[in-house]
Parts: sequence; C-alpha cells; structure tokens
Amino acid sequence: MDAVPLEDLLPPRRTTRRSACAATSATGTVTIDAGRSMLDRGELRRAIDSLTEDDVKRTALTVVVQERLLSVVFTPTGAGAAPDFAPRSLPYERFPALVEEASGLGVGSPQSWQLTADRLTGALTIRVSVTGPDGTASLETDARGRVIRRIPAS
Repeated sequence: MDAVPLEDLLPPRRTTRRSACAATSATGTVTIDAGRSMLDRGELRRAIDSLTEDDVKRTALTVVVQERLLSVVFTPTGAGAAPDFAPRSLPYERFPALVEEASGLGVGSPQSWQLTADRLTGALTIRVSVTGPDGTASLETDARGRVIRRIPAS
C-alpha cells in the first residue's frame, strides 16, 4: 500500500485577508482618602484637573462621581462623531446642592449617592441618584446643573 501525502488528506487551505480597526478609550480614576468627600469644596475640580492636566481639551464619554471616587471614560482617539463633552465644563460647584436636593425626594437618611454625566442621548445630562432606607430617588439636570426632572423614591 502506497503512503498518501498528508496534504492530500487535509481540506484545501483558504487564505483570508481580514482587516480590523479597534478604537480603545482610556479611563481615569481618582480616589480620595477616608474622611473626605468629592462634594467637599474644590475636591472634584482638583480631581478632574489631575486627570486632564496633560490635555486640557481632552473629552469624555462619561463621568461618574461617588462619595470618594471620580471615574472618567475618555473619548477614544479617532472616535469621530462620538457623543462626548469636556469634563472640565461640568458645573462641579452645583453638585453638592444637587445631591442634597435628590436626598430630599423621599429616600429617608441618605446612605449613598452617585452622579453620572454623559451625552449618550443627545444633550449633556447629569443624573443624580441617592439611595436611603426608603428607596432611591433621582434627578436629571442640564449641562449647567439646572434640574429638568425629579423622580421621588418609590
């Protein structure tokens, strides 16, 4: 019996050319020490400045703020028409009052809060959520921090 070459037993090779394009975004996070809050005077501004000091025109897709944490998802390089915004443009001085207002929407004694800023649905929107023993309440503001919608705890 004659030996059959291995390449005769395998299916024919196909050469496929593929090209891929991947855009990655960078994230930045600032955590502050216990006993301090991102709502303390000037804390948020210092935190965002520390993330954008190398590129003051850098844009973001999302900014999330919690008691001791700031997290920013920056716009990928070459993202084209991404729904981004300048994180330095947010009304940080309004954030403490917004958290306080959301806390008064029936949550009881506030236990945690979060602010999220993005342009995923068009105009820049800042959402403030506060959770307490009686539920979670939220409000939405425009880019200047003016309340456009309130959602009481339920």
